[in-house]
Amino acid sequence: MDTTASNKTLKITSASGGYREIWLIAYPLIITNASHTIMQFVDRKFLSINSTTDVAAALPGGILCFTMMTFFFSTVGFSAALVSQYHGRGDYAACSRVPWSAALQALIWGLFCTYILTHLGNFLIDLSGHKSSLAIREQAYFSMLMAGSGFIFLEVAFSSFFSGLGKTWYVAMIHFFGCAVNILLDYMLIFGKWGAPQLGIVGAGLATTLSCVLASGFAFILFISRNQEVFPTWRKRRISWPDFGKLLKFGAPTGIQVLFSVGGFTFATFLIGTLGEIPLAVTTIALSINMFAFLPLLGMSEAATIIVGRYMGSRHPEISEKAAWKCWRFSFGYMLIIAIPLLVFPETMFSFFEPVKTSLVDFKAILSYSRPILICAAVYNIFNAMRFNFIGALRGAGDTRAPMWIVIVCSWGILVPGTWTIVKILKLGIVPMWVFLTCYLVILSAWILYRFRSGVWKEIKMLDDKPPIPPPTDSLDLEPESEVPHA
Repeated sequence: MDTTASNKTLKITSASGGYREIWLIAYPLIITNASHTIMQFVDRKFLSINSTTDVAAALPGGILCFTMMTFFFSTVGFSAALVSQYHGRGDYAACSRVPWSAALQALIWGLFCTYILTHLGNFLIDLSGHKSSLAIREQAYFSMLMAGSGFIFLEVAFSSFFSGLGKTWYVAMIHFFGCAVNILLDYMLIFGKWGAPQLGIVGAGLATTLSCVLASGFAFILFISRNQEVFPTWRKRRISWPDFGKLLKFGAPTGIQVLFSVGGFTFATFLIGTLGEIPLAVTTIALSINMFAFLPLLGMSEAATIIVGRYMGSRHPEISEKAAWKCWRFSFGYMLIIAIPLLVFPETMFSFFEPVKTSLVDFKAILSYSRPILICAAVYNIFNAMRFNFIGALRGAGDTRAPMWIVIVCSWGILVPGTWTIVKILKLGIVPMWVFLTCYLVILSAWILYRFRSGVWKEIKMLDDKPPIPPPTDSLDLEPESEVPHA
């Protein structure tokens, strides 16, 4: 064991894993996701002002990019769970070296996405059957986003150090910086302001890529700026092959799980695109509104991963279980509140996306779908929150294979054949499609909850059997336990 770093185990009290500890970790992540949501919302709003065809093309192009990157993003992102377990055991040297192994994976995956998967994605868009006016925009947006994939992965690798320690305000600062840059560049490049060319949807993609470059640099600077006597983040700039292997062993199933989940949803989205521009625009607007309501709660899922990992690392699975349920209560209460505007003001929320310029798409026809679609979204959100919350808890414990198989079976055994049947065989419209998507989420969430309640995850070991490291007497500059309630 490296003794150059100071170490300190968690002090366990009756307040450990309680609401205060959860909130202190979760609220910066919630704000972070909210800022990211605002960024995407503004992006879609700018595109809707510019052209309804642009905003319709942004969803397939954007979600295909996310699908292509999601395996690598999630594999690298699992470093946060690994850091949290090392933190729970008190091994600060290991916490400092994990992000370097994640960064190597980030570079490898980034090159693969940029130079291989970009061509595959453009080929798939050609096969989608979308109108040429949509397909051209989808390919331009997708290609520009894929160019920034490696920088996205690098930001995740270095941010994982802070999120794994529960120091989530550092993560928030990184995201705030990236989002602010993105919004400014969006305005400049979409509309051609401040001397820049008017690039429309291409400008939106370029703005996102440039902001990712700058955010990854900011994350790296924060990471290497730690007190090296406590967290030797610079001195540990080497690859730990055991940690590299753990990221693949436990992170790859997480990546596969997200890949198949998002892949199934992408398939459904492209099928909706074959129904015409109105159904696709309806779905894009509904998901943009729903994203604004739901994505902040992904912060609670990340908090569940961190806290469960922390107490699993310190060998207190009973506290991990208690904390996971409390995270869910937070999420459920929030979703009930968010459901109110979705149910009461559906047309008002849809109207925010009405284009200023004349469009070939009839916005009144889009508006007529607002109420039934947002009713589905309100129910969809509650079960989606359950799904993400308990998947996050299982991830923190290292239980990633069972959720992977659950998601694969549901996505490609229920979602894909169901949407194909609705669109291609029964030839139903957009409302039946959303009702089906909601029913699919109910089934998937219930199965994930069943897995968590089984308790199998408590027996999984990500780390070796070494005992937790005894606490030192020296002080820390980045005190991981300063936000944990003590007696």
